[in-house]
Amino acid sequence: MTSLEIVGLIAIILISVFALIGIIIAIPLLRLINKIRFMAEKLNENLIPVVEKLNDTVSNLNTEVSSIADLTQSVSSIVVQLEKVVRLARFIVTSPIIKIISTSAGIISSLIEKNDVENKNEEEDNE
Repeated sequence: MTSLEIVGLIAIILISVFALIGIIIAIPLLRLINKIRFMAEKLNENLIPVVEKLNDTVSNLNTEVSSIADLTQSVSSIVVQLEKVVRLARFIVTSPIIKIISTSAGIISSLIEKNDVENKNEEEDNE
């Protein structure tokens, strides 16, 4: 055998070994790729109903939030009206009370002054 034939034989053996290693590596890799593809298909089948349910849930939630916003506006309107009624009631109640107190204070003040004047007159008469 010549050296060229030996090199060729070694090259064929190396190529065969590399091909065998490639096949050994490729078989589990192909199985893994098939499993990943199968999982992706199953995920796709199961994900569509979940997304549809999520879409329905979000739509219902938006409806509820809208109704809560309407309710909040109604409550706000009621509170504003109640504040107006309280202000009016406070004015109606406090205004007469203030008038009564000021009138009473004026009467008492005049009675005191009248009493002081009478006491002064009596003192002058006694002198």
